[in-house]
Amino acid sequence: MTEAGTQAATLTLALAGELDVGTQATTSALIEKALNAAPRVLVLDLREVDFLGSTGLSVLIEAQRTAEARNTLICLVTNRRATLLPLELTGLTTMFPMFKTPEEAKRSAHVQREQARVVPRVGTDVRQ
Repeated sequence: MTEAGTQAATLTLALAGELDVGTQATTSALIEKALNAAPRVLVLDLREVDFLGSTGLSVLIEAQRTAEARNTLICLVTNRRATLLPLELTGLTTMFPMFKTPEEAKRSAHVQREQARVVPRVGTDVRQ
């Protein structure tokens, strides 16, 4: 169902098949595992997803909430109607940066800024 690869502060998770109620638990667990690796950017590659149902959309929304709490940017890669149409109809294309290829996502200026962002350590006074 998936493959993962890392590059600097970016982790790519490729999903395939159907993202629906039948794959919800597995997909959520894979995304959670990827987020636990604490990447600056998580690229979810949906190019091999054949069906994106409402439950799959909910998984993406929950992933976005978790990622925001962990200061991780989630980007979606899709070039298929099966995934793009549900994302457009629900307005989720405004929630995620969208790209046609993982390479395009990694090259984007927005992602580059996230990868280079320095976060102060806990207890560090940023006014110094």
